[in-house]
Amino acid sequence: MMSMIAVFVLVLLLAWANGANDIAKGVATLVGNGTASARRAILWGTLWTLLGGLTAIVWGTALMKTFSSGYLSADFHVDVIFLAATLGGAALWVFAATRLGLPVSTTHALLGGVVGATLVAAGPSALHAGAVTQKALLPLLLSPLIAIGLCASLLLVTRYVAKRVPAWTPGCCDEPEWRRNPYACAPQRKTPGQLSRPERIWSTLHWLSSGATSFARGLNDVPKIAAFLVLALALYPNVSDVSTPLNSAWPVIAVAVTMAGGSLWGGLRILNVMAHRVTPLDASSGLVANVGTSALVLLASPLGLPVSTTHVSAGSLMGIRWTQKARPNHADALKMILFGWVVTLPVAAAIAALASWSLNHI
Repeated sequence: MMSMIAVFVLVLLLAWANGANDIAKGVATLVGNGTASARRAILWGTLWTLLGGLTAIVWGTALMKTFSSGYLSADFHVDVIFLAATLGGAALWVFAATRLGLPVSTTHALLGGVVGATLVAAGPSALHAGAVTQKALLPLLLSPLIAIGLCASLLLVTRYVAKRVPAWTPGCCDEPEWRRNPYACAPQRKTPGQLSRPERIWSTLHWLSSGATSFARGLNDVPKIAAFLVLALALYPNVSDVSTPLNSAWPVIAVAVTMAGGSLWGGLRILNVMAHRVTPLDASSGLVANVGTSALVLLASPLGLPVSTTHVSAGSLMGIRWTQKARPNHADALKMILFGWVVTLPVAAAIAALASWSLNHI
């Protein structure tokens, strides 16, 4: 019973770390162009992440199945040590990365944890190589590239729309105000404090697209983490029968609520990187980044494809930067993201392998 409690705590720790590291991916564009303050954006993103996570009770079953058994051979015996090592490797790395202000992928960390713990426990034969390649590595590698192309294409379309949007000229209004809302420079036919109809539409679309991205993140990330809690409960059928609808739902609820808590607690560090250090954003590019990210993640979730919201979001911003031929505000910003992209899986795998070996030799 104590071992199950330990796994439960590790699941919640990983959910908490995921919330702190990933909340910025949905709201960075709101902060990046000055539409919202950091605190207000995090509250907005947390609300929609929680709603997306709770929706995973219905739509997240494919991802839960993928992460609970899809990567392991049929004869591999899942035990508490395997679960603890996998979760420990992923959680420790995501916590460390968040502390360092490094945006990383919890999906990569979990996959690395599974690989490291499995290799120590039973060797390469216990891994379902085809599933790891087709359902994990390929989606994780291709989704950021698709996001780059999608957002670059969408931004080219918005250039046509931009011709109909008032341009900023010195003296018409403050440039930061125009970046938040290009209609700020339009002729004013309203009383002070009121928004014109175009302003309301522009602002509403940006907020809704940010909410959609956060919703997609919750829908995609919560079932991946909850799958390990379901696996732990399956080892103790006398404690909870996960075959019943209620008992299969509460792990998702617990992870979603904990993830929301982590978002509120520690989301500011990563938000600063994603919002201000990747590329300058105006209202149209921020909207495009959100649309590209949410579309890809929402499409992948029901198919059971574990794409990384971190990398899709970063890919969207890179696509915008490439299209606009803009330099990052800080030269090391993209290097940091790419570094996290490369090292997360092997580092989490190494930590999980060490944890598995240690637990097996205690």
